[in-house]
Amino acid sequence: MKAFKKVLAYALAATLALGSCTTAFAATSSPVTGKDPVKQDTTVSTGGNKLDVDTTKGGNAGISSIKSNKTSVSVPKTVTVNGVKYTVRVIRANTFAKATKATKITVPSTVNVIQKNAFKGAKKLKTLRLNISKANQIKVKKGAFAGLNTNKMTVKVNKNMSKKALNNLKKALKRAGFKGKVVRVK
Repeated sequence: MKAFKKVLAYALAATLALGSCTTAFAATSSPVTGKDPVKQDTTVSTGGNKLDVDTTKGGNAGISSIKSNKTSVSVPKTVTVNGVKYTVRVIRANTFAKATKATKITVPSTVNVIQKNAFKGAKKLKTLRLNISKANQIKVKKGAFAGLNTNKMTVKVNKNMSKKALNNLKKALKRAGFKGKVVRVK
């Protein structure tokens, strides 16, 4: 029995040693760049659009401008800058000023702030899709729709949004200058 325990102990030690060697080798040959998020302003291209973005050390990004000739514009959930992926959290003032042909804009669930004058310049905007499920998930600042006739505009949200959350969102959009209708869709 003593001999069996010794053999078992040596086998376990050998397995652990071999396992650490292969783990160390795998770590050095992995494709990870090792880059950390940094604060910077830059321009990236995605989905046929040019986006001016500002990034933070925390791994978040704000979109300050989208240049597009398309009628349907989608804000991406993430942007990659110099090999580092950032989560889009903010739509800044005048973001859509150079998206003058946009009739539909889609905002991802990652965005939690839409600043004043964000949609200014998107004069043809008819549909705004907010991919959120809770009203408190996003803050729409007063004046976000400045310069737009929102009477015939529609904001579409997730069909699973509760009635209470929908009513809270409607109030927040009204404070931001929105006068159109808000509907739940698939």
